Amino acid sequence: MHKFLLRLALFTAAFVPAASALAADLDVPPPPPPVEELRPATYDWTGAYVGALIGSSCIDGTLFDNSGPQLYEMAGCGFKGGALVGYNHQFDNWVIGAEADWSRTNDVVENNDPTADFAFRLNHEITMRGRVGWAEDNTLFFLTGGAAFAQGNLDGIVAADPNNITGKHWGWTIGGGVEHAFTDQFRLKLDYLYTKYAGDKYYSTSCAVTCDVDIRKFGNHEVRLGAIWAF
Repeated sequence: MHKFLLRLALFTAAFVPAASALAADLDVPPPPPPVEELRPATYDWTGAYVGALIGSSCIDGTLFDNSGPQLYEMAGCGFKGGALVGYNHQFDNWVIGAEADWSRTNDVVENNDPTADFAFRLNHEITMRGRVGWAEDNTLFFLTGGAAFAQGNLDGIVAADPNNITGKHWGWTIGGGVEHAFTDQFRLKLDYLYTKYAGDKYYSTSCAVTCDVDIRKFGNHEVRLGAIWAF
């Protein structure tokens, strides 16, 4: 009996330190992650950016040929491309900013009427807009609006007239969209703009007869995809 108790005491004395060491090992917390792996939980939208855009442009208006006289529908869709620049400032989840873009289209309107065939495009289109949005981390939902200018190009309304006579159109624009940051610098955005332009007279002094054309006020619907590089 005494030998059994002695052996039990020796076994207990050997087991307790081992169990304590094992428990100590289990209580050791894992090492913290390296500092370079830590990142902010919220994307920072504050800063300047530049980018490029592509999209579609659909015009709805009327053209009046004074030499006819004749009124023609001026409606159609085409492609556009251009560049943009802007700046954002973030307050909590709110983001305000300003953006400007320049673009040009192919022939948006084409009329194949044999008595007055013509094509119309926008050589230059510029918008200058304010933006306000709500940021959900690296996704921004925004509204935008401001002023717009376009130089239109009219080709072929009168056979005796030289091609590519131009006019100027001023207007206002409004729209909205969504923008997403894939990295700290690279973002994509998809937006829609509606622009209302005032009319202008297209006139060439080389005509043997009166050949001035009035492009009356028209609307321009645009859907654009933008690729952005932020600073």
